Amino acid sequence: MRKIILLILVMIISAVCSAEESCLTKKSITNQKFNINSKSYKFISYFCENKNSDEDDFFSESGILEVHAKNFNKSYKNVIGIWGMLNIGLNSWNNKFAFNYIMPAAETTEANIPIMIKNNELMVQCVYINQRLKNFMEAKYSYCGDKKIIEDGFGKEGFENLFPEFYLYSIYNNIYFPESNEYLSHKKFDAFIGKIDDISFYRRYSSLDDYSSNKFTVVMVNKEKEYHFKESEIYQRMASKTSSEGFIGLDIIDAKGNTTFYDKQRLLELLNKSTLKPNITSYIQQERINLYSNPNENEPTSMYLVQNDFVKILDVIWDKDQYSNVWFKVSYSSKKHGEIIKWIRGYAFNPWKYGEG
Repeated sequence: MRKIILLILVMIISAVCSAEESCLTKKSITNQKFNINSKSYKFISYFCENKNSDEDDFFSESGILEVHAKNFNKSYKNVIGIWGMLNIGLNSWNNKFAFNYIMPAAETTEANIPIMIKNNELMVQCVYINQRLKNFMEAKYSYCGDKKIIEDGFGKEGFENLFPEFYLYSIYNNIYFPESNEYLSHKKFDAFIGKIDDISFYRRYSSLDDYSSNKFTVVMVNKEKEYHFKESEIYQRMASKTSSEGFIGLDIIDAKGNTTFYDKQRLLELLNKSTLKPNITSYIQQERINLYSNPNENEPTSMYLVQNDFVKILDVIWDKDQYSNVWFKVSYSSKKHGEIIKWIRGYAFNPWKYGEG
């Protein structure tokens, strides 16, 4: 019996010290405690100076992660570290302990990947991504796949496999309201951010200042009703790369850090309870934009709108195979012709040149 106990102790000590053997000098040591499944875990991370070169390293500067708890002592290599501008570390996010992924490039990406522990294994399943685009829009989207066990070498490639193709990218890049447009200083406007079947989603800004400071309300709408979300931390859930669907619902995080996923059915339930009528509006940002009889480039009319014309958005057609291909059905009140209902191209709401007019 004594030999068995000694053998178990040797195995535990070996697991804890395996990372230390190749680490001559530790730097940037962090100690963090967090409760997972009502059990206290201690996470210790550090980088090694004078570490022997290892061809298996994913990172230019590889960190070591140790996790300790009652009957749980493990160390991980090539899970956290630095690779060029990419930095993967640990932090507390919405009352969850998570891997933190930061890529500060021209379009900064920050992601939080909550850690689960099941059957004495560290695991991840979901990623919550904030991406700051070149037009200063901040896109928020999420993805949940199969549970993945964290093990040596998960590192850069393992985390990046959690990121589906970000097809919402082109939608957000079509949004831009210049700060120089004083006409919009105190006007409310909506910006389209995606669609699930017949439910469209917008960000509502109460003024240009709110747009500049990224303050908005998420609004969903169909042809009958409109619903406003009170929560401010909302992520658009993506489907897997192999799915025929793309944007499949919302991950909504409440003030206590609890995350609830709303699929189409739950979103419809919220819409059906609403008493608000659809009232999606915005202002043309192109100097001149053609009006079309139908959402087809071959069916232009002789009519057009100009910058700062106010329109009500009645419907959206979004080609998921060509993600930037968006058409809006709009209503415009003309002093000469009364109400005009026609179609416009999706880029009507940014000022960049597209060759119309």
